[in-house]
Amino acid sequence: MSSQASAPSNGSKARIKELTARRRTPVPVPQMHKEVNQVLRGWSGYFHYGNCTKVFGRVRWFTEERVRTQLRRRHQVRTRTRGYERFSYAYLHNVLGLFKLPHTAGWKSAHASA
Repeated sequence: MSSQASAPSNGSKARIKELTARRRTPVPVPQMHKEVNQVLRGWSGYFHYGNCTKVFGRVRWFTEERVRTQLRRRHQVRTRTRGYERFSYAYLHNVLGLFKLPHTAGWKSAHASA
């Protein structure tokens, strides 16, 4: 992985880690998700037009894990397995409204026929 691709993801990961830290457990879930979604939308909008599909996947996975861990703490779910069962991908995105990062970058073809 190049340093160009890792730098933006490291910054966004640090911000998401800060927003989902243990000390923020008392913050209401809707407020926390609103703040996390702001970071994801801003980062996605800025870096969406580069070749960053792998980086998007890494940031998406990291964000889901951090939010899931925060929810496990709030609801006293002890194991990661139970956390995955209770707070699935569908639950995080469809019920709680966590922003879905794109699975592919939106860059355009360089060919004249495209």
